[in-house]
Amino acid sequence: MSYLEPMAAVPLAIVPHPEVPDWAAGWVPDALADGGLWGIAWWQWLGLALALAVAFPVGMTLGSLVVRVSGKIAQVTTTDWDDRLIKVVRGPVRLLIGTMLFVAALEALDLAPTPRQAVGRLVRIVSTMAIAWLAVRLVRLIGAVMQERAAAHAESAGDLFKARKVRTQVLVLQRVVVIAIWVLALALTLMQFAIVRSVGVSLLASAGVAGIVFGLAAQKTIGNLLGGIQLSITQPVRIGDTVIIEGEWGQVEEINLTYVVVKIWDQRRLVLPIAKFLDEPFQNWTKKETELLGTVFLYADYRLPVQQAREALDAILATEELWDERAKGLVVTDATERTIQLRCMVSAANASDAWDLRCAVRERMIAWLQELEGGRYLPVLRVEGEAADARRSA
Repeated sequence: MSYLEPMAAVPLAIVPHPEVPDWAAGWVPDALADGGLWGIAWWQWLGLALALAVAFPVGMTLGSLVVRVSGKIAQVTTTDWDDRLIKVVRGPVRLLIGTMLFVAALEALDLAPTPRQAVGRLVRIVSTMAIAWLAVRLVRLIGAVMQERAAAHAESAGDLFKARKVRTQVLVLQRVVVIAIWVLALALTLMQFAIVRSVGVSLLASAGVAGIVFGLAAQKTIGNLLGGIQLSITQPVRIGDTVIIEGEWGQVEEINLTYVVVKIWDQRRLVLPIAKFLDEPFQNWTKKETELLGTVFLYADYRLPVQQAREALDAILATEELWDERAKGLVVTDATERTIQLRCMVSAANASDAWDLRCAVRERMIAWLQELEGGRYLPVLRVEGEAADARRSA
């Protein structure tokens, strides 16, 4: 029977020590052949230690040779994904080869059924984890290749939104698959033990009640997990989007299964649950395009020649590299008993440029008002009285 096949449980206490097989009878001393522990003779314990000490180092060496030869072959090809594939599978393949050599060595030891089951269980656990490790690495490699190809295609086509869309979908789905792989590996590992299998049968018998209790207890967690998948499909927000949420302006830095990280303009990180982006309103400044219009409000005296202000804005924008030349304008949007309100409209390629351009235009327009005829058109407070009337009559 193979060490990779499960066996029925047999109490170790009743297992007799096995006899020395013919191939080992000539060199196993009587002292090692007569005694033992847990149904494993002393000479078999020595064999297990030697197999463990030799099989895995030899397996690692063979795995390295296989990876090195495969790497040389991959370098000849014109694609680069196979070179990365060789690096990704290096660790798991070495562990799997070491495990197979260890199993081959165990076959020669001719263990009794119960020790065979115990050692075989450990071998199956190591093999399961190695395969899960390999699967996770392959999933991450596939995700990285998809993101890079989408980014290259978007750059050549000038469509950065598609790259961000693909990146968001790949990252979220990749995390879902990775979690599923590790959960499956853990389940297969635990199922190696009879007590876990018996508990599993009991749980299946009461699955209705257990499902209701678990559903109520983990309702919010499960909702966030499903929300993460929903967010990757519907994509109200993507990695790299500029958003305003909770009164903060920033860029989406990470999208995980249960939360989103927004990098605030002052380098703080705002961590929000997925439900915030699915159930509550927020501003996404780059949902369809990155270009934005910005406004600057100024206040001036009624006597200000508005046409001169428009010409000053045109001159300022002509020297500003951040202005993308899509839109500009200056209009009077309000008038109070003391001042008029001017709104300068400018356009920029993205949110960051729009903010910097607004600040620059505001500073330079204020400086222009200050210099125009000695600041004559700055907002003033007029006081009317007898002295003012006398000056006007004079």
